[in-house]
Amino acid sequence: MSKISVVRQGEDFEFVFDLGGESIDGWVCTIEVKMFPSDTSSITRVIVPTGNAWEGFLTSSETALLAIGTYRLIGVLTNSTTDEERQPIIRFNITDSWAT
Repeated sequence: MSKISVVRQGEDFEFVFDLGGESIDGWVCTIEVKMFPSDTSSITRVIVPTGNAWEGFLTSSETALLAIGTYRLIGVLTNSTTDEERQPIIRFNITDSWAT
């Protein structure tokens, strides 16, 4: 299992989603940020691909609005041509802005 990143409230948080070397042609990536799987997304937006991946970041304004706790950054990858969907997840902790 991968290490959970720690993000202070008000910091940017970079992420990358890809298809493990497969072409992303025809795929769309929408991110969702949730504390629990059944929650409504705190943040939802489409990510524009860069090369063969979707690179982006949660902005300092976005992380400042998240309560302290563990979150899931979900890359909802969809391909309307093949009717496929994948949902890679990056877990991260939000801490106080003054935490060390």
